[in-house]
Amino acid sequence: MQLVEVDVHDPRLDAFRGIRDRELRGTLGLHAIESERVVRRFLTAAARRRAHPMPPVLEPHALLVTPDALERLGDILAEFPALSVYRCAGEQALNDITGYTMHSGAVALGVRHDDGSVAELAACLARMPVAGRDVLVAMDGITQTDNVGAIFRNAASFGARGVILSPRASDPLLRKTLRVSMGRAVNLPWARARNDEWPLCLDSLRREHGYAIIAGEDTPNAVELARFAPPAKSIVVFGAEQDGVSRAVLDMADAVVKIPMLAPGTELADALASDPPSLNVSIASAVILHHLMA
Repeated sequence: MQLVEVDVHDPRLDAFRGIRDRELRGTLGLHAIESERVVRRFLTAAARRRAHPMPPVLEPHALLVTPDALERLGDILAEFPALSVYRCAGEQALNDITGYTMHSGAVALGVRHDDGSVAELAACLARMPVAGRDVLVAMDGITQTDNVGAIFRNAASFGARGVILSPRASDPLLRKTLRVSMGRAVNLPWARARNDEWPLCLDSLRREHGYAIIAGEDTPNAVELARFAPPAKSIVVFGAEQDGVSRAVLDMADAVVKIPMLAPGTELADALASDPPSLNVSIASAVILHHLMA
């Protein structure tokens, strides 16, 4: 690493000031990674991709860090001898520079490369086959950043191999999304489908690589999750809160699964009959992924 001592007024820190996703990505071609834990995961994932390429490309650009965090990150920073590392006086100085108070000692900037393609993701997975369950997660039009981040965290926690984003799905490398995912959005390979290939890319993965398409949605023909026998290879699709999984995906799905809610006949179920209960999509994804990976 290239270590530079800085004060809060150093002009070399301008990209770190008042960090906003729009300016970072649109003007500077960068994205931000916050907190020592998530920065470590980002750097570790970037180093791993050198030996095991996977989409998207992760490229560290610069790091702003407190002395204590720098000491703890020293082992992984040794992997990046050319990285500019700016050491400030401490947590207060870091907060004064960035304008935020949630960094826990470290903020990194990464080069914002293009999202990975579905073809790149498929090639990556083919190079690294697994013996057990092979599950991919697809997000169909999910734009809420908290949900995208939480689903990435769930996917990594339950052992999903990768994530496919529909064209409208939110950017996994937004500051808040990375924070909610606890950095897991950099651990997994992921790809974004083009407008002209969504959702047909799911059918291509089924035909060419043997994945069953499973939609998580409450429809009249949906199978209760506990009664569903998970296939060896599957793509499980989750939809946005309001719209759910799109009709195009439902029409091509091999199965639709639902999480049963209150049983009819109970007092509370009767009270909610006209407004049935539901789970947030991030929670539903955790329940379904646990079943598929069991």
